[in-house]
Amino acid sequence: MENLIIEPLKGYGDIKFGMSIDEVVNVFGTPSNHEELEPIIEGNEITSVLYDYEDLAVSICFEGTDKMLVSSISTINEDATLFGEKIYEMNRNQVIDLMKKNGYKEFDEEEQEGDTCLIYDELMLDFYFNEGELIDVVWGVLVDSEGNII
Repeated sequence: MENLIIEPLKGYGDIKFGMSIDEVVNVFGTPSNHEELEPIIEGNEITSVLYDYEDLAVSICFEGTDKMLVSSISTINEDATLFGEKIYEMNRNQVIDLMKKNGYKEFDEEEQEGDTCLIYDELMLDFYFNEGELIDVVWGVLVDSEGNII
């Protein structure tokens, strides 16, 4: 994978939110691992499936009922960029500065046992840190019960 650009609310390089499983497999091939996830809300008919591509350091979550669409992406690829910067070369304060520089000042912060998560709700973008080191970036979109992006 050459295009490692994190695009909040849009996708990741050649993978765009709203693509089907078949479309993603056409781009990335067969995942190294996949699993059906339990619904977060009991009685929710939306199904979630996670595809892991270990060699690309990316995980893609698909959601829907009849059609499964890309709803969230996670990457630990050290070459991934956000707003033209290699995000994994940054610490917490540098990520906050990058986001501010690009017009995103509002965020929530959650801490638990040495882990910190910066949550940018407006972009559905989360940065996970362990002992100050960025360990995961997760971003997505909302999908309704029909599998459509909201």
